[in-house]
Formats: sequence, C-alpha cells, structure tokens
Amino acid sequence: MIKKGEIVYCNITVIKDKNKVVLNNVVYKEVDGFYKQNKVVKIDIIKRLGFESKQRGYNEVKKSNEERNKITGAYD
Repeated sequence: MIKKGEIVYCNITVIKDKNKVVLNNVVYKEVDGFYKQNKVVKIDIIKRLGFESKQRGYNEVKKSNEERNKITGAYD
C-alpha cells in the first residue's frame, strides 16, 4: 500500500485507451491514482524512495570573512 505523497520506483499497470498497459521501471508519486492522465490499476513496488520535502522556504547564507593565503591556499 502506498501512502499519499510517497514516491516509489515501480512497475505499474494503467488503463490507456481501454487497454491495460504495463509500464516498467517508473518513478511514481501517489497523488490521485493517475499516472500521466491514465488510471493506475496495479502497482508492483521495486523500491520505496520516500516523501517529497515539505520545506517551502529558503535558508539564509552569511558571507565568510575568512581569506585564503595567496601562497599556500590555506585559510588565515
């Protein structure tokens, strides 16, 4: 069973133009039961990859005041 928002590497069976089609080795994220506008019928999970990141912001970066030695390249 795949949880909502989980990302998996799998083989899936979809219904495309009223025919069942097996797609091998795809990365699928469970959102609404569809894969590229085709209804997902069966999922054979190969590997669970995790969940998408919930973080929406940016991290602030501060400039370092350290300078490199021009001869050795080490920080002073």
